[in-house]
Amino acid sequence: MAAQQELAGIIKGIQDDVRTIVRGEIELVKAEIVPQAKSAGIGAGLIGGAAYLAITAGTLLFLALSFLLSAGFMSWFGLDLFPAAFWGFTVMAVLLALVAGILALVARQRMVFTPPQAAIDFAQGTTQSVTAAVKDAYQEANSLSLTGKPTPPRQPELE
Repeated sequence: MAAQQELAGIIKGIQDDVRTIVRGEIELVKAEIVPQAKSAGIGAGLIGGAAYLAITAGTLLFLALSFLLSAGFMSWFGLDLFPAAFWGFTVMAVLLALVAGILALVARQRMVFTPPQAAIDFAQGTTQSVTAAVKDAYQEANSLSLTGKPTPPRQPELE
């Protein structure tokens, strides 16, 4: 009967240790990822505000340049108002699309995140430690006999 209580205590100890380890792993991942997420959120908000202001300013600038270009097409090529306005606004729209493409490429290069390597390494080490502890516990449990007779050892199937 004492052996059963001892075995139950070993199993409970293992369960408590695994719970503690898992909670520690979760806290480590949180500690490593939360600052990156906050930084990315603040950066995204700033990019959004800057993009809004840039779009507004760019729209006004491109409208002014489109009208200026339209007036140039009227005087340079002798076009009427509507064809000159069409070509002036078309040229400015193409320029705007090129600028937007360049900005998107720059933003894509800046938004690179790294995996939480310390948490990954710690989790792998913990897995190896828990596996070794479980094997040791099985060996110890196999050596205990509930009937008083020695039992042949058996290997646990962990994976």
